[in-house]
Amino acid sequence: MASIPPSRMASDASLNALLRLQTFLNASFPIGAFSCSHGMESAIQDGSLHDAASCQEWIDTIITSGSGWNDAVLLSHAYRLVSTSSASTDLAKLRHANELALALQGCQERWYETTTLGASFLAAAQAWPESALVDWHRLGDELALPVVIGILGALHNLPGHLLIASALQSSASNLVWIATRLVPLGQSQSLSIIASLEASCACVADKALQCTLDDLGSCALLADMAAMQHETLHSRVCRT
Repeated sequence: MASIPPSRMASDASLNALLRLQTFLNASFPIGAFSCSHGMESAIQDGSLHDAASCQEWIDTIITSGSGWNDAVLLSHAYRLVSTSSASTDLAKLRHANELALALQGCQERWYETTTLGASFLAAAQAWPESALVDWHRLGDELALPVVIGILGALHNLPGHLLIASALQSSASNLVWIATRLVPLGQSQSLSIIASLEASCACVADKALQCTLDDLGSCALLADMAAMQHETLHSRVCRT
């Protein structure tokens, strides 16, 4: 029987990783699609977001200077702490990262969003045996979504920069489709926003890979305030 060339084996491994990445971060997985607006619904209701340009700027700010940036740093940090050998995974530091991720949530709905999605994401990922390589209970009763994605990405040997960029694009796309429904925007406008955000997702992913927890910090105050205001909206479509 002819042997498989090493280049073909590497290509197959890359393809498997890409397929796994697409599965984890598309709308069929519990990532908040169509249900979590991250407070964006409030900004749409009060008129702050009213067209494609304002929505693009809002989401770009979240990615580069807000919770998206913090999530990217936390995801990268969790990713680096994991080894496919469970004995080498630093559970104490992962627990600290998770506690920090939860503490950084600016309001109750943001906390609900990251913990609910974190739990749902982990439950869905248990279809693959790699998820059993970490004792999740030792990380805390509630798990933040970026920490869960970072750990699982490392366990599945997914490339770090692709994992972070894909997670950011997934979050951004979710927000774009919220705007599509509620502003509303046309499909072409929505796809144009998603295309324009690719560069920001890639740039933040590259920077986050080189960062430590000391680089955490958010200055997207209007987005944080909108998330707080969403908790008291009388009529709303989204859960957060």
